[in-house]
Amino acid sequence: MASRDWHRTFADKRFFISTSLTLLSHDFLQTAFEDAAMYWTKAMSPLSLQLMLENSCTFGLYIQDEQRDSGGEPAFTQIGIARIITDYVTFAYLTDVYIQADFRALGLGRWLIACCKEVVEDMPELRRFLLLTGSEQAIQFYREQLGMDIFGREAGGLVVMSVRKDNLQAVGRKENTTGPN
Repeated sequence: MASRDWHRTFADKRFFISTSLTLLSHDFLQTAFEDAAMYWTKAMSPLSLQLMLENSCTFGLYIQDEQRDSGGEPAFTQIGIARIITDYVTFAYLTDVYIQADFRALGLGRWLIACCKEVVEDMPELRRFLLLTGSEQAIQFYREQLGMDIFGREAGGLVVMSVRKDNLQAVGRKENTTGPN
């Protein structure tokens, strides 16, 4: 799949989301995987990380730095991630949604999930889009943002949420993820 990019301004700062693997900071990802907010994962070997990324659709969330890089282009620092494990045709599993604590409560999470939704909606024969969560707050969030319902529940409290393509597309109008907000 060709990489896709989205740009927005929040709180007078420029943000950028991209599915380009070349932009992802492996150091950022390893640090995020050790954050208590990502209790389901841990840092991994560089080889395992690379293999995981090559076999996923990964959305990097970046903030534009005040300075420019050596080529005069805007420089970005990674501050978030969302990852979809998918065949790009029939199935998508959302995982590893994370935004650094300093950048939460700016609406970036809703935007990140809207970008994920946009990519999944473009899958021609999507049967199911799902995720796992153990948080009541997350259950409500994914119901609102993606139209997901609880598909199953484990004894330990982990919930499987799922949505089919027609229900995903029915959630509100398709959000404009390309223009400034």
